[in-house]
Amino acid sequence: MSNSNILVVAHGEKRGRCVPTGDAFLRRLAMTDNPLLMDIRIHRTGTGKPDLANVSLVIFWLGDPLKQKYPECYLEALEIATAAQDAGIKIINHPDALSMTTKSRQARIWQENDVPSACAVAVEHASELTLAIEQVGFPCLIRSDQEHAQRNVIRITSQKDAERINLEALLPAVVLKCYDVRDEYRRAGWDSDSLFCRFHHKARAIVFQDRVIGSHLFFSKDRIVGLSSSLFAREERPRRNLARRLGYHRHLLDEMIEEDKKYFAEVPKGHEELVRAVSAIGLDFAAVDYSLRPNGSILIWEANPYFYLPDGRASVLSAQRNAVARVNQSFDWIADSITRAKAGRPALTIVASNTDLLDKEAV
Repeated sequence: MSNSNILVVAHGEKRGRCVPTGDAFLRRLAMTDNPLLMDIRIHRTGTGKPDLANVSLVIFWLGDPLKQKYPECYLEALEIATAAQDAGIKIINHPDALSMTTKSRQARIWQENDVPSACAVAVEHASELTLAIEQVGFPCLIRSDQEHAQRNVIRITSQKDAERINLEALLPAVVLKCYDVRDEYRRAGWDSDSLFCRFHHKARAIVFQDRVIGSHLFFSKDRIVGLSSSLFAREERPRRNLARRLGYHRHLLDEMIEEDKKYFAEVPKGHEELVRAVSAIGLDFAAVDYSLRPNGSILIWEANPYFYLPDGRASVLSAQRNAVARVNQSFDWIADSITRAKAGRPALTIVASNTDLLDKEAV
C-alpha cells in the first residue's frame, strides 16, 4: 500500500493528449527536494481502480472538455471522484467541471454570473450558423468549441465571409464576439507609441482556488493572439535575431520584454474576476486568457485547466525573459497551493509577489 496521500489522475497511454506541464512540475519538485513529491502518486486512466486508502486529496489532470473529447476517461474519472467524495476526500478539478469548458458553455455561465467575458453561441450543425451570427453580430470569430489552441480561428466581417467557411471541419463550433481592445486604447487617448495602441495583446494568469499569479503578456499584429502569432515568436526567428545583433528592432523587443516582466511581477489586474471566472465553471485550478482594457477592467476569453507550461528553457526567448526563474517560481507557487489545499488551509494572500524571487534566481 502506498503512503502517498495525493492522488493525481492523468491520461493513460494513448488515452488523451499530453502537455509538458505535469512532467516539468514533477522535475521541479525533485530538483528542490520538495516533500510534496513523496506525497504524490500518479494514477493513469485505463489501469484499473486506484486504492484511495490514506488519500486526502485527488487532483484530476486531464484534457478538456473531458466528457466530450475523452468519454472513457471521463467515466473512469467520475467513478474515482464519486468514491473520493463518499470517503470525504477533497477534489481538485472534478471531472464534471472539466466537462464544462467548451467555449460556448464557459461564456454562457460567465454571462449568467456577470463575469466580464466575450459573448459566444454554440453551433452544433451548419444550419445554426446564420442565427448564431445574428445573435453575436459582426465582426465575430468562428472556431472549434472544444479546442484551446489558436489554430483554425476565422474572423468574419460579413455574411459573404460566413458563406465561404468550410464549417464542417470546425463542428462542433462556436461563434464569438470579436472585440478590438487595441482600438479601445486608441479611442481612449492613450499614447500612440504605447504597445497597447500599436498591437493586439493577450495576458495569461494561473488561478488556484482564491490565489492568482501572472504568467505572461504577449503582443501581436494579429487579432488572434497566441504563442505562434506573438511578436516574441517572430523575434526568435533566426533572421530577426541576426537583425537585432546588427542593431535593428532592439527597442521594440526591449519594450515588450519590459511589459511582460512587469505583468509577471505585479498583482494581476482583475484578479477577483479571474477567481470568479474559474469558480463559476466549477474548477479549482486553470490558466485564464484575457485582455487588459484601458479603463482598468478585463475581458476574459477562456479558462484552460489543462494548460501548456513547459520547462523555462523551452519558453520563447527564454534567456531574455528570465523564463527559467519565472517558470520555476510558477511551479513553486502551484506546489504551495496544492499543499494548502491538502491541509485545508486558506490562502494567505489572493496573489503572489513575484519581484523578490526574480531578483534572487539566475536564469
